[in-house]
Amino acid sequence: MLNFGKKITIGALLAILTAVGYGGYTVIKKTDLEGLKEGRDVLYKVERVIDGDTIELEDGDVVRLVGIDAPEKGECFHKESTKALVDLIEGKKVELREDVTGQDEFGRLLRYVFLPNAGPLEDKFFVGGFMVQEGFAKHRSNPLDRLYFDSLLEKEEQAMMAGRGLWGECDYEVSARSQEHVEPLDEECVIKGNISTEAFGRTYFLPECANYGQVKVDLSRGEQYFCSEAEAIEAGFKKATMCP
Repeated sequence: MLNFGKKITIGALLAILTAVGYGGYTVIKKTDLEGLKEGRDVLYKVERVIDGDTIELEDGDVVRLVGIDAPEKGECFHKESTKALVDLIEGKKVELREDVTGQDEFGRLLRYVFLPNAGPLEDKFFVGGFMVQEGFAKHRSNPLDRLYFDSLLEKEEQAMMAGRGLWGECDYEVSARSQEHVEPLDEECVIKGNISTEAFGRTYFLPECANYGQVKVDLSRGEQYFCSEAEAIEAGFKKATMCP
C-alpha cells in the first residue's frame, strides 16, 4: 500500500496517479514523488513531541495524530501521555498516512503515524493504536476519518476494562466508560445490534466479527439481539465493517 505523506496540488496528484497507477487519493510533498516512483517508503523525522497527540516534524510542519485524543496541559495524565510519545518517536523517522480530512482548523496536518518495520516480516508499528491501548490517550471519532476507527475503538475498550493509564488514574464518570449490557435470552439469537454514539448509525455484529466481544447491547438505547442477518437488516441495521 502506498504511504500517505503530506501536501499536494492537482498537478502533483495527476502525476502520482499516472506514475504509480494508484486509483485513490494520496497526499504527499512534491519532493516525495521520486521515492514513491521507486517504491520506497517516505519517512519524516520527528523534531519534537508537543503533547500526547501532536508532533512537530523536522521541516516545521505540525501533525495532529488522527483518531486519538490525549490529555491537555493541566489535565490528569498529561505528563505521562506526553512522555510516552516522546519515548516512542521523538527524534525518530516515521511514516504518515492520511485519511479524508487532511487538515484541521488550526492548520495542522491530520495523519496516522507509524514507525517503520524493523524487518520484512514485521508489521509497521501503529503509534496511535499503542497510545490508546496503553491508556495514554482516548479514542477520538471523526465520521470522515474511518480507516482505523474499529481498531482504535476496540483498543480503547480493552484499556478501559483493564483500567490502564488514564482509565485507572483519572476520575472519569462511569457513564463515560461503559453502558448497560444484557446477555441474549435465546442462545440461537446472538447477533448484536449496536447503535453508534458517534456517526456510524445502526450496525450488527456476528460472533465471528473481530470485536464482537467488546460490543455491548443496551436495550434502553434501542439496541437488541437478532436471530438472523435478514432480521437485523429488516430492522435497519447494516453489517459492521470489521465483520467477514
